[in-house]
Amino acid sequence: MTDDELDRALFALPLEEPPAGLRERILAATVYQIPASSPFTTWELWLLGVVLAGVAFVTFTLFSSVPDLGSRAQITFVESLHNFGLFKPATYAWFAVGLSAVWAISSLPLMPPARQRVYNR
Repeated sequence: MTDDELDRALFALPLEEPPAGLRERILAATVYQIPASSPFTTWELWLLGVVLAGVAFVTFTLFSSVPDLGSRAQITFVESLHNFGLFKPATYAWFAVGLSAVWAISSLPLMPPARQRVYNR
């Protein structure tokens, strides 16, 4: 049997009519699908809003009641950087050594090359 004969036999088969509204149901389930709702419930969103408003109020109150709070925070931050050793040249030298080690190890050909599929032409 040739391909043409097979095609003719397939087209000659009696086919049933699709159910009524099949196209509309497929479109409604795929293209016209309603986007998913928020992963949070309404009370969780309200709670998040109230907590954020409370944090904003406390932050505003702190900054308005203590005149030098910003400079105190900056001094504390810079002192913590000094305590972690971020202003020492040795820290940056070790950082450079670590980066160069990562680059050198990632450049090593440890994995075999990927196989390439050869197609018959």
